[in-house]
Amino acid sequence: MSTTYTGTYHEAGGRYYQATIFLSAVTITIRYRDEAGQEKDVYWLTKELIAFNDQVAGSELRYRNKKGEIERLVIRDPQLVQALKNTLTHHRLFGKAHTRLFGNIWLKLGVIALIIIAILVGLYAWLMPWLGDRMASRFSKIQEIDMGEQMYQAVMQQYKVDTHKTEVLNAFYEQLHYDIGYPVKITVVESNDMNAFAIPGGHIVVYDAILEQMKTPEELAALLGHEGSHIALRHSLRNIFRDLSQKMFISLLLGNESGIASTVVNNASALQQLQYSRSLETEADDNGLQLMAKNNISTQGMVRLMKMLQKESSGAEPAPFLSTHPVFKDRISNIEKQIQQLPAVSTSNDNLKKLFHEIYE
Repeated sequence: MSTTYTGTYHEAGGRYYQATIFLSAVTITIRYRDEAGQEKDVYWLTKELIAFNDQVAGSELRYRNKKGEIERLVIRDPQLVQALKNTLTHHRLFGKAHTRLFGNIWLKLGVIALIIIAILVGLYAWLMPWLGDRMASRFSKIQEIDMGEQMYQAVMQQYKVDTHKTEVLNAFYEQLHYDIGYPVKITVVESNDMNAFAIPGGHIVVYDAILEQMKTPEELAALLGHEGSHIALRHSLRNIFRDLSQKMFISLLLGNESGIASTVVNNASALQQLQYSRSLETEADDNGLQLMAKNNISTQGMVRLMKMLQKESSGAEPAPFLSTHPVFKDRISNIEKQIQQLPAVSTSNDNLKKLFHEIYE
């Protein structure tokens, strides 16, 4: 004897009847009595079922008859619901019943998760630069110089210093009379890479390979003016704090400034690959031009420096210093515009020429 179930059968015309349900894999038989008390059977082919809505309060099964009309079976018998799922596992409506039951929930949760991720990404993109600048602003100049000295000692362990060029280049810098508000110390190191970088607090490291490409003292003055501007404007400090802001976040929350300094010093090697934004590079170019013009040094040296770097960067394997700098074409264009607004320099500095040539002796 087959198992029977109960449900409420709704005709296409709107009338409904309490019914007894017989279930097989091919058909669903709905037996009910009409208004006259006559027993009638309705046969649904399971392949013609069009919808199943499974709810705790009551489920509903829909069927399209031969006339194209929709008939419904309202089910409050949990045993019938389970029997449908067990018997019609081959059917598209029941083979993924769990997906339908939870589909809307998972969809909503997925949308919420995506929104949360988007908010977090946006906060990260905004918060990390702000956090880096915030940490940099909390450092006094004395703290910056002290930390920069520790960074310098850490990073110099991997280099061999050219003492002759270092001595001459520091004398050259003194003749420039650049006043950037920090005690600048320049170190020339031996390397085949075209590189130079500024350390927070006043140290500038110059690779001897970049010196070999310079033709005039004004180009060297431009390089030192540019790197010195990164120090004066605290670009190096702000950028490395931005790069390490995640690691230093806990130290900031705890107000542990010594912890921040330790994190920076331990990551001093990042200075060699430190990337500045285009706005910071442009700011350093502009400030470097101001330093040159103020001290009667031809600002055309900055143009020649950029053109030399542009030429070097066009090679198959540009050096890290060049690959991390913005497009030189744009920088040269900006520099030439800035020069037009600066007073022309007609004098030359014999001391600079003499010291420049001593570098290569």
